[in-house]
Amino acid sequence: MNPVDLPLPVQRPNPPSEPLAQGYRVALLLTGDVAASCEILRAVFALAAQEMAQFRSKERRNAWLIRQIRSRALKWRQQNGPKAEAADPLFFPSRVAALPEPARSVFALFHSVEGGVDDLAELLRLRSPAFVSALVVARQTLAPDAAFPKNARLRVHRPWGEDRKAVAKAVRSAQADPELAAQINADQQWHEEIEQMAVPEELALLTVAEPPRPGFFVLIRQPAVLAIALALLVVVGVLVYIARTRMDDFPGKDTVEAFVEDAGSLNGSEFEAISPTAAGKLDDWFVMKGFEGFNVPPQLEEAKAVGCRITQHEGVSLAHVALDKRNAMLLVFRIADLKIEAEGDNWRIFQADDWAVAVRTDKANGYIVMFQGDCADMPGFLQTVGK
Repeated sequence: MNPVDLPLPVQRPNPPSEPLAQGYRVALLLTGDVAASCEILRAVFALAAQEMAQFRSKERRNAWLIRQIRSRALKWRQQNGPKAEAADPLFFPSRVAALPEPARSVFALFHSVEGGVDDLAELLRLRSPAFVSALVVARQTLAPDAAFPKNARLRVHRPWGEDRKAVAKAVRSAQADPELAAQINADQQWHEEIEQMAVPEELALLTVAEPPRPGFFVLIRQPAVLAIALALLVVVGVLVYIARTRMDDFPGKDTVEAFVEDAGSLNGSEFEAISPTAAGKLDDWFVMKGFEGFNVPPQLEEAKAVGCRITQHEGVSLAHVALDKRNAMLLVFRIADLKIEAEGDNWRIFQADDWAVAVRTDKANGYIVMFQGDCADMPGFLQTVGK
């Protein structure tokens, strides 16, 4: 029997944005047991009354709740898992609860908690690639006979929610892909089943109280507020730096964006792995591979490289270097081959879909640094990657 066709007791669906509904669904998917989920929710919400005062944002309060629920659910599962499966082996939440970690938690959060994949991965203290890999394990275990997409962007597509621009673009390009259709069908069925998990009436009165708002003069004397004020000054300085260094347009930007799009589709297996080596010492490696004149800007000379490759783009040779921080990549190309003008000591920083990109050139070579994230993080990355 297909797991998505298994019956669930249906009362009334709860809005998925409610902390109580999200928490209950996470607990039930992680334990596979209704009574245990109720016990966990009561314990966590009782503790929340004294803990929530330190969290001023809704997002941080919800993150605390989910982490507390997950911790208790996994402990319960470790002690009672086999017993729960024997009691009701066909109950869909118990099928999810039987998944290995972290696939179990990734599946539960992906279908129960609002937020982007990066946010959910941070909740579980996983890197985004590890989150995606665990999601694949969960899908394949629950539907072993199905063939799902191998493209990383397609794998994080949420049919019931808004995708990031890069994911939506990949989905549009793969509309005729039967593997994508199979994934969407399975995800939609599982998600609909999970949305029908109604919170038991005995939990209906559990709430997370909003922390009281302190008076203005009391608030501004708090150490945390003073720290925030200092942080804002730092942020202003960073924004000024970005404003001075970022140029939205420069000759050859479209070519750089094409390089970034191609490099962004790599999964890592294309690189030849090397022992961690300072990027500034890779010239011999590239000479032996046929790429002459390789060098890097001064702030990247000590950046640790863990993989290298040489590729061709419309007849132009590109040196690719995988860095050990933030899964970043450094691309080096010869200026003589391309019409890209970004000369000077300052990097040209911009956003290309979900990639932060920095570009600069000298008289011989051009350099592109890229990683997944916000371009506002790029100045700090360039300052610390070689240290």
